[in-house]
Amino acid sequence: MSKSKNDDVTITFDTAPPTPGVEGETIVQYDEQGMFKEAHSYGNFVEKIEGGVRVTRPDGVTISMVNGDTTIEHLMPKSVGIKDISEIESLTVRTVDQTRIYRMDFLEGGYIEVAYSQDGQVTGFTGRNIKQSLSQDNELMVSRYHPPAD
Repeated sequence: MSKSKNDDVTITFDTAPPTPGVEGETIVQYDEQGMFKEAHSYGNFVEKIEGGVRVTRPDGVTISMVNGDTTIEHLMPKSVGIKDISEIESLTVRTVDQTRIYRMDFLEGGYIEVAYSQDGQVTGFTGRNIKQSLSQDNELMVSRYHPPAD
């Protein structure tokens, strides 16, 4: 059994014999000081970057968490839902080159824009000052960001 202690977190694990090519194999690498360097698990790649960490999924989507900000890149959700429609202040719909673009502005700030192709596929998604959750099937649920109470 091995133990690794970093700040207030202790990680304990038993070593298993290496089995090359096994789906779901997890590899975690640390530097000489015992600090996290990178990990490979279930096809995902986790790496330490300046100010935070980045996760790259097998489908190419990257999730970066840097200095408290989270950025998702290369994600094309299957669908986008609004968690609480009462938080929507306005909705505008426009068409550009046969693409329908829906923009929803939230009360007290924040917005999302979702672009759909003629066959109903999401082709673009942007947002600011929002809270979102993503299902395993790339279904995105969005709500207005509520800052923590002072």
